[in-house]
Amino acid sequence: MFSLRPSFQELKDVWLYGFARSSLHEAIACLDGVPSAASDTVTRALLSTTFIAYARPFSAWQVTSSERVVPLAKINPPPHLLQNHKDALAVRNKLIGHKDATPGEGHSTTPNMILLHVTPTHFDLHTTTIDSMDEPARMALRELCMFFVDHCEAKLRRVTRIYHSEITSKDPGIYELVVAKPPDEWIRPFRPQSSAA
Repeated sequence: MFSLRPSFQELKDVWLYGFARSSLHEAIACLDGVPSAASDTVTRALLSTTFIAYARPFSAWQVTSSERVVPLAKINPPPHLLQNHKDALAVRNKLIGHKDATPGEGHSTTPNMILLHVTPTHFDLHTTTIDSMDEPARMALRELCMFFVDHCEAKLRRVTRIYHSEITSKDPGIYELVVAKPPDEWIRPFRPQSSAA
């Protein structure tokens, strides 16, 4: 029986674009969950997750044991959103993923500051955090996410259309797509791993 099989590059692309799309959907869900009224802890957590998830497809991923790839490295955002894109990556790299005393490119100051709360008898050290995002910035980041989701879906559609009949010929169930070269299988039954206690 003849079996249609994606190339090794196609398998890598499905893995990369599938996870990139998932990260961008996570960023959108977190953006949409940011409360309209101030809720410091929840807002900070959602914004941090938003920026981490958004930046993920623009960071290097280990796709094989010897290959690191930045899934969306060569995809430019729409020109009117370029600065929002750069700012979102800078927020992740300078304020959330790392704490830098130096400002991000294009900025003259950094929001990462040590604040001294001084009283007549003592002082406390405090740090600044990202605890809000204005509506225009939220909408721009959401538009960026959708732009890159559309790109990922277009890349995935090409491959999934070609191999649709091969995939749907499997018995109903959950399968894992494996980034593997022949003779190793590229579709195998999914067996959840038990979590370590």
